[in-house]
Amino acid sequence: HFDSLDKMKLRAVLATEQRGICVYCERLLDEKKEAPPVEHWRPLSQSPESALCWNNLYLSCPTPDTCDDQKKYRRLLWGDGDPDLPWPTDAPYHDWLGFTHLGEVYVRADRALDEKTRKALELAISDQEYRGQKKASILNLNHRTLVAARKAAIDSERIKMEKDFPNRSVPPAERKNRADKMLSANNYPKFVSIRVAWLTKMLGKNR
Repeated sequence: HFDSLDKMKLRAVLATEQRGICVYCERLLDEKKEAPPVEHWRPLSQSPESALCWNNLYLSCPTPDTCDDQKKYRRLLWGDGDPDLPWPTDAPYHDWLGFTHLGEVYVRADRALDEKTRKALELAISDQEYRGQKKASILNLNHRTLVAARKAAIDSERIKMEKDFPNRSVPPAERKNRADKMLSANNYPKFVSIRVAWLTKMLGKNR
């Protein structure tokens, strides 16, 4: 009966915990524009016992072709019999994933991930080839609109920096201070992870 429940208060609490961004792509959540769906990390159809498990509940943006709309009832794993990707509360996804200066997301090569976790993450991000067949991405996080939006986020940070430091190099301490301030805010800006990666000069690290 989960879909029939009134979830306004639930969404408000989840939005606060997620600091206002989609659990998957980091777009901004806008309750007034369109109520974001309450996403089950492990789908209800596969794990009905986790319907009200707090670690299994997140907000995802209602955007076509990515995130909740793309995932639907699929599990976050590579193949049948594999374990689901761990809940965000139990894994350092911010450390496992990297970003390029073009706005693409990837799984970092220097992180000690087991093969099933790495392949599941890669499939969550984009389409993969397996035995001559294409496996459709679970979340489609490198969809062209997302890639372009992340690139725009980098550009917006660069413009602000150039305005504050015209014709000057930015001290590393100032870049770190801006990243720390962003990460400590009650509400994140959209695509916060790639903004922080740009500020800390981590774009393309160990791709």
